[in-house]
Amino acid sequence: MSTAVPPLPAGIRSESLEVGAAPVIRHFLQKLDLPALFDRYLPRLRGRRRDVPTSRVLGVLLSNLLLARQPLYGIAAWAADFVPEHLGLLPEHLALLNDDRCGRALDHFFRADRASLLTAVAVTTISVFALTLQQMSQDTTTVTFSGEYADQPAIEKTDRPVRITRGYNKDHRPDLKQLLYNRTVTADGAVPIHCKIHDGNTADTQVHKTTWLTLCEIIGGTDFLYVADSKLCEHEVMRLIAKENGRFLTVMPRTRSEHARFLAWVRDNEVNWSEVARKNNPRGKDKPKVVYRSFEDLQGCQEGYRILWYHSSQKQQRDFQARMKKVNKTRKRLQRLRPPGRGEAFKTAQAARKAVRRVLKEAKVRDWLKVTIEEVVQSEHVQVGPGRPGPDTLYKQVQSKTYKIKVEDNEEALRRAARCDGLFPLMTNDKDLGLKETLEKYKYQPYSEKRHQQLKSVFGVRPVWLKNAKRVESLLWLYHMVELVQALLEREVRRQMQQAEIKSLPLWPEKRQCAKPTSELVLNALHRHRRHRLLDQQGGEVYRFHDPVSDGAQTVLKLLGIDRHAYGLT
Repeated sequence: MSTAVPPLPAGIRSESLEVGAAPVIRHFLQKLDLPALFDRYLPRLRGRRRDVPTSRVLGVLLSNLLLARQPLYGIAAWAADFVPEHLGLLPEHLALLNDDRCGRALDHFFRADRASLLTAVAVTTISVFALTLQQMSQDTTTVTFSGEYADQPAIEKTDRPVRITRGYNKDHRPDLKQLLYNRTVTADGAVPIHCKIHDGNTADTQVHKTTWLTLCEIIGGTDFLYVADSKLCEHEVMRLIAKENGRFLTVMPRTRSEHARFLAWVRDNEVNWSEVARKNNPRGKDKPKVVYRSFEDLQGCQEGYRILWYHSSQKQQRDFQARMKKVNKTRKRLQRLRPPGRGEAFKTAQAARKAVRRVLKEAKVRDWLKVTIEEVVQSEHVQVGPGRPGPDTLYKQVQSKTYKIKVEDNEEALRRAARCDGLFPLMTNDKDLGLKETLEKYKYQPYSEKRHQQLKSVFGVRPVWLKNAKRVESLLWLYHMVELVQALLEREVRRQMQQAEIKSLPLWPEKRQCAKPTSELVLNALHRHRRHRLLDQQGGEVYRFHDPVSDGAQTVLKLLGIDRHAYGLT
């Protein structure tokens, strides 16, 4: 039986506004000094001063991207439900906030010196959060767009927005346009430290030179290991890094002659592998452990850098299964080959060979299968002359030839190919890296790729509800700040848990324990927390109270040093 809520006294009204995780976001934005940096690098506006400063609008956009990810036309309604000071706004700003003002703020931000601002944010992040910078991992992805964009100036024009155009689409949508999103993270918590947005048709090989030089400027030297994928393995870029006493680590692509040379040697020789790592199988506790073995190719590459070959037992199994799947699929396809039309068998050997060549060319398994064309001779008796057959009818024997396809596995070729399963080569100019250490540093690269995955899934960068390329570029820059705050939040919670010797926090649903909290779990623990007030006729506060805060959320607030008064806690 429900209890009726007593009416409020005359002249008293209630107010309920959301606090949520906005104070947590505000805490990190202030530690990064981001509001002040916005004001410093934004160009001065001509004419009268704006009612809501651009720096405050950008702060609201950042909070929205982290907490709700509403399109611009939904920002005003979303912000109106929050306590304004936790979004960095004054109460009178809420009525002035709308999608047009957010769009003009993005235009204003595009005219800022964003390169210097990015450097300043990176330097502040490194200083305030004491990041270690011995290793930097770079990776690129594409942000896909649809529709037409009119403000696409000529490539030669300076101070232009990036061009939204077609290119090699990593979302597997070559029919759509794109931008190239280039990001570098540290090996200390995978914190994004650098971001650059390029034209959609920019090749990955073209971004490494400027990226590495920018990192040298941010870090203040070349004493760091630059890790990237196989696109880094380009002669001029590697020579630049080595010439400036920098260090790099990359995957050697299959197109290099050194790759084919080593595989040809492996097929006929035993390799003196040495075990460098043994890890639990991610597919289950009852699965065999993943073993990594290594071997250094003393011949090196033609530029004089080291080539380190690695063998993964997990990759070996995956390569074998992929090859046999392709072989079995091709075998069945060859066995089902029939001539065009209603024919059941090939009438000529030439037609059969032509059909086989077409299939083998598409499947690229020619060396692993033995295909022969067999002649099949069939005899039948045919009546001599016309008429109905009778006792005196003569018959003659007629032979007809057809050709069928016989397919067998090339056991010797499959055995030789299996000797190359599980192999992958790394290239570096760092002569002090050991085989085990090199593998560990390369294995951190997926954390950079994970940031891209979160950009597209958790933060939903696509679709971008903007038709102005300048605003698109500004918004994608803000997404870099969003992932920076996310990474710092996760890093600080886990680091503080370790210092406080806290093994887990009850952040999962049903208060289940979590050993490595993510930013999403932390923010969800405070989601929908509201502040309630009773106000008199003049708007004066008569009474204030808050929704209860869970034990896990209270522990997080304490670990991060968040002002507990924002949640009504003492």
